[in-house]
Amino acid sequence: MNSSRKNSSVWQKKSTGAFLMILGCLLILSVILRVSFYRFEYNEKFTTVDYGRFNYFSYFTVQSNLFAAFYCVLAALSMFGVKKLKSLQKPAVGLFVTTYVIIAGIVYCSGFPMGLTPPLVWDTAYHRLLNSTQVLHHMVNPVALLVFWLKQGTEPVIKKRILPAVGIYPFVYSLFCIVRGAFFKPTFYAYPFYNPYFILDVIAKNKDVSPVWGYAAMLPLLIFGISVFICMAAVLLAVHNRQAKNNSKTGGRTV
Repeated sequence: MNSSRKNSSVWQKKSTGAFLMILGCLLILSVILRVSFYRFEYNEKFTTVDYGRFNYFSYFTVQSNLFAAFYCVLAALSMFGVKKLKSLQKPAVGLFVTTYVIIAGIVYCSGFPMGLTPPLVWDTAYHRLLNSTQVLHHMVNPVALLVFWLKQGTEPVIKKRILPAVGIYPFVYSLFCIVRGAFFKPTFYAYPFYNPYFILDVIAKNKDVSPVWGYAAMLPLLIFGISVFICMAAVLLAVHNRQAKNNSKTGGRTV
């Protein structure tokens, strides 16, 4: 690594380390507060069963944001002298984190016009805590990590062969959600597209159809969903690699 690249890299700026540490700690704190002050509120459309405070960790958004939180904190520590964590500075690692939180944010926000996402309410202290966390996880963090991703243009290019690996975690998570909803009580579906009855209600409304067809219809949706993650990662990778190749200080190296 030559001195000119070292000075231009976002990973060499202490302000970046401070930003990552603050963002990571804020995300962790938001989860701790959300779980600590959990309160069940019956809602005939969105929440009719109390699954307990720790069911919060069943959501992809929460898991991906925790993944991002630990990534930010540990990456910040790598910038403050913890050499064993230097591997987290590789753009390939950031590609996974950024992809997951962006998709989580897009899915959440797209649910508003379709009536699938509970509206944000700010009338009580508890609702302000709850919805501040929602905004942080689904809007602020995805944008913050996207901006950080775009700042890493001086880093080496990423090999395209890692793209299929981006779909592994969403695939395993999807299988877990489908199996949990099908075989465990009380029945819980983290998202409606894992619910065969919801799918049947969309494609065969008011018809007496076996739920097996709901699972059958879920297969192409699952394939589509995994492809969305890979496509998003491909876009981020393409943007990064173009930046890296256009930056004469990187020499177009790969990682």
